[in-house]
Amino acid sequence: MDSGSAKLLNFGARVLYLGPAFGLTPHRNATAVLAVALDGAIGVTDDPSCSGSSYRTARSVLILPNSLHHLRIDHGRMAFLYVDPFGRDLAALRMRMREVGARAGFDLVDEATTIDLFKAVAAHAMTRDQARLAVRELLGVGAGGKKDGRIVEAMRCMRDWPDRSHRLAELGKRAGLSPSRFLHLFKAETGVPLRRYRIWNRIGAASRAIAEGRTLTEAAHGAGFASSAHFSTAFRDMFGMMPSELFAAQRKDVPIHA
Repeated sequence: MDSGSAKLLNFGARVLYLGPAFGLTPHRNATAVLAVALDGAIGVTDDPSCSGSSYRTARSVLILPNSLHHLRIDHGRMAFLYVDPFGRDLAALRMRMREVGARAGFDLVDEATTIDLFKAVAAHAMTRDQARLAVRELLGVGAGGKKDGRIVEAMRCMRDWPDRSHRLAELGKRAGLSPSRFLHLFKAETGVPLRRYRIWNRIGAASRAIAEGRTLTEAAHGAGFASSAHFSTAFRDMFGMMPSELFAAQRKDVPIHA
């Protein structure tokens, strides 16, 4: 992988991105994300709206769900691991950070080993399954856990039919819950509000469609966005980069071995 190429790997409910940071703008992720600088360091602030905000420097940062933040990366490649929205992965990662605050954690205990692993994945030194198992063993993500079946079913519906509206009343009725109770349970189970997860899910569906050869417009409409511009805006708000930058960088990279 050269410095301008990118790789995006799906590990079930988890996504691993490897590549350039593209000058990230302040944003909120719908799930927790572990950010690891492969070649340099990260500057992070949780108050990007404040003029003169101070940035803390680190090689690895765990951003908690729905936390407004800005990552300043001067050079080099990044690894971003977006984890299971049910929060079991988040608990495992929190335990592996040397310090955890209200919005972020800092400094992985096995930081050097994690950097070496992500560099190996970026260099196509292992298959997708080998990468998934290595990440699970080192970071503890991907382990099973008890999940509320009603929320699992709601998430399955949103994933299978991303273009549908999935209104709160409809989801609550299917789960046998009042709208207010469904909202409360959904956030308790996943750690993020329903609306944020719904957008996250649609972005994922559109991204997979583009990877399969659909145009930006086709993918956006198929995932429930009003237009490609709507999708691009939602993508930038969620990830701090434009989708066109990501997909152009992906085309420079050779796909990982099956």
